[in-house]
Amino acid sequence: MMERPSGHQTGMAAIAVFKLFKGALLLLVGLGLLELMHADVANSFSLLLEFLHIKADTGLMHALALKLHALQPHSMEMAALVSLTYAALLLTEGIGLWLEISWAAYLTLVSTSALVPFEIYELIERVTVPRIILLVVNLLIVLYLIGQLKRHRLRRS
Repeated sequence: MMERPSGHQTGMAAIAVFKLFKGALLLLVGLGLLELMHADVANSFSLLLEFLHIKADTGLMHALALKLHALQPHSMEMAALVSLTYAALLLTEGIGLWLEISWAAYLTLVSTSALVPFEIYELIERVTVPRIILLVVNLLIVLYLIGQLKRHRLRRS
């Protein structure tokens, strides 16, 4: 694991770990999508349902199988590209925040703030607990980073 600077701030470390975790998950999703791009996704889904002993004759599973069958390789390629690009951004933010470098805080501040209007829109469309939690967490991250940057508590390098 990377060595933390001495006197590391707990809030910054928590945000860094959160960003690194999300980045790692998106990296796995992107790589998985690239792998599935050339596979028979509908058949693989059917095999997964059999393995998990889930009945495929339910309306939901049938609808999902039809959607998977309709997936085009180009759509999966684009989804993989978006996932891998966002993963790279999150991993860059996470590493920079772990090292407490100011440019990473600015990058995280901008990227997280840019998503807040979309999260508010989604929340207006349909209120759910995960959407509320995501909005609150991202607002706390933004406020914390603004405070840290105002206090100049991060390294400039």
